[in-house]
Amino acid sequence: FVAIVTPVQVSMMEASVQVNMLFIVNIFVDFIFFIDMCLQFFIMFPLRTSYGYVLEHRLSEIARAYFKSWFLIDFLSILPFDMVGFLVDSSDVRQLKFLKVVRLLRLLKLVRMLKAKRVFRRLEVRMSVTYQRLALVKFFVLLMLVTHWMANLWALTLMLVDEEDGLPRWVDKITELEDNVSLKTKDTAWKLYITCFYFTSYTITSVGYGDIGPLNILERIVCTFMIFASGISWALVLAQVTSIIGSMDSEEQCFRKMMDELNFFMEDRSLPGFMRRRLRSFLLSNKSVRRRSTQLQVLDKMTPVVKGEVCFEINKIWLRRVGFLWELVRMVEEQGRGRLRDFLVDITQSLRTEVHAQGEVFGKNPTLYIVTRGLAARVSRVLGQGSCWGFDSFLLSEASNDLIEPRKSFALTYMELQVLEKANFNLMLEKHKVVAPSVRRILRRFTIWLAFQRAILKEAHIRSIRRNCESSC
Repeated sequence: FVAIVTPVQVSMMEASVQVNMLFIVNIFVDFIFFIDMCLQFFIMFPLRTSYGYVLEHRLSEIARAYFKSWFLIDFLSILPFDMVGFLVDSSDVRQLKFLKVVRLLRLLKLVRMLKAKRVFRRLEVRMSVTYQRLALVKFFVLLMLVTHWMANLWALTLMLVDEEDGLPRWVDKITELEDNVSLKTKDTAWKLYITCFYFTSYTITSVGYGDIGPLNILERIVCTFMIFASGISWALVLAQVTSIIGSMDSEEQCFRKMMDELNFFMEDRSLPGFMRRRLRSFLLSNKSVRRRSTQLQVLDKMTPVVKGEVCFEINKIWLRRVGFLWELVRMVEEQGRGRLRDFLVDITQSLRTEVHAQGEVFGKNPTLYIVTRGLAARVSRVLGQGSCWGFDSFLLSEASNDLIEPRKSFALTYMELQVLEKANFNLMLEKHKVVAPSVRRILRRFTIWLAFQRAILKEAHIRSIRRNCESSC
């Protein structure tokens, strides 16, 4: 309201004050500013000392620091200038230069916008947009805001130089072109604002049509200030926007650089065409993995507890795909925080990402595999996203090798997998001895059921072979 409406009210609206909605809103804004000024006497501030920063809590020191900094500006910004205009409003007093200066004092409220940084810091926690995009939006908004302020500054010259003063004004040229128009630009607020905005926008962007220009000494002074201010603003916006756009999506730029280096390498080594296509296909498919690995580096800068919670939230969707781990996840969601959750957090941090190109054969025991992307052929089956295997070698002992499926798998497409090795799982059990008994109980129940299923399938397979042999004989 202060940044947008107050300049328009000062520069383009009539000097007479009426008790309307705008008057009431202005009084309400002044009241909010008054409450904020009172609170400043009780808000602690960081004090720099030889051993770092501390929060100053002594009320006398808080008041002294406030009096030396923002008090005068805050005090002037809450003075009810609308009430002054309301009390002295008359046809004679309205023409006084003093009243015009009183109206200009309303613009002191704009200085309080320098405090907006504190509000922005509080909103940073709630932001989900990147700083680069936020900075890009901020500079475009700032450009529009500067244009708006300069449009009101240009309109303010009409208030400071009255028509009765006998001096030529920039609006006179437009008035000459509006002989047959009932609503003149100088008498209509919205037409006046559009004209001023049009003038300042082409001044800032250095277009300069020349149809509007200063005609008296005050307008020349204001226009000179606008030229310097708009030139600096436009140069800063162009420089910052160019820098932001150039640095956006740095991961994509690194990937393109890698692809260029790969093409140079393949060209220098004279690799055959099928090999070049295979390498390009792998890097294109692997782009998301490299992006995620870069993003996970952010977690290394956090505390172990926060890092573990994030890893659990990311990977619990894959843990639900594994029978014995799904039951543990369900128990954690019912119980909330606890030692069992800490155990699963460590399990998720033990998961590692493994990738395989199309046509590769992979697999080793005892290792648990969870497919996050791609297709694999295994034991006459095609397994896709969310499929898991290897838990039989993960759970059954060496004495039950005949119940364990073959460990090798064939990648039908590019594959990404989450891998958990049995050695790491046993280390987690050793680390969390308190929850180990309950976990082992679940594992034992699941192992017995798995062994029972595999034994039935094996016996059915043996009997099927015998039956076929007898029928052939």
